[in-house]
Amino acid sequence: MAQFKNAYASHEHSQEILNMLYGYDSFLDSLSNIADMGCGEGLDTQWWATLMTRDDPPEPHNYTVYAVDQDLTQLSPEVTELPNVIPIEGNFEQRTIPVSVDLIWAHDSFQYARNPLQCLKTWKNTLNTNGMLVMAIPQTTYMHNNRPVIENHSHQYYSYNILNLIYMLAISGFDCRDAYFYRKENTPWLYAGVYASDSDPILEHASWYDLADRKLINDSIIHSLDRYGYARLDDVVVSWFDKNLYQITN
Repeated sequence: MAQFKNAYASHEHSQEILNMLYGYDSFLDSLSNIADMGCGEGLDTQWWATLMTRDDPPEPHNYTVYAVDQDLTQLSPEVTELPNVIPIEGNFEQRTIPVSVDLIWAHDSFQYARNPLQCLKTWKNTLNTNGMLVMAIPQTTYMHNNRPVIENHSHQYYSYNILNLIYMLAISGFDCRDAYFYRKENTPWLYAGVYASDSDPILEHASWYDLADRKLINDSIIHSLDRYGYARLDDVVVSWFDKNLYQITN
């Protein structure tokens, strides 16, 4: 919540992605169970729990939505009264959901993980195979109008960029080859949409080359490895939910 003035501003930001996902009917039809990690006041949880199809007439998707947060007193009564919302109080870095889910939604939350690799391992193990993790996290260092901006909010212990985020996700068993990444220019926000692969999470001492051998990273990163022996952000080309390709340079 520290990134936004209030829950409504946070939800307005998350709707940039939610509205994109709303256009993918077959994807939404494939979902049954959803986890909102770090749900806060629950406006995103409510969006998922009350989502209607684009049919004529519309019908409710009626997903089961697990609202996970360390402080559930934030949840609004409108959310807790929904019959298909299951509030779970706890640390999302640990397994708190008793079933596997098809989608993990993590908007403005992952940056607070104290053990991010353990967190990603937990999330990967919470997802069904080919289940999707969609996340949005802020960078602590980014460029705005060609000027560096460095900031840090309370309880944020690590810095992220697209390249090390891809590395961490792939090591944790997420498919970062057939995946979606984006960073909006002049903002700190990193976005990722990745599928849980059938690879074991947390490959011990894995290198970029190990990830390439397991086909967990895309060709632009592999070409960078072949040329320099390491991955360079300037070489990375990613695709986003809008199907466009992007070169992320900072």
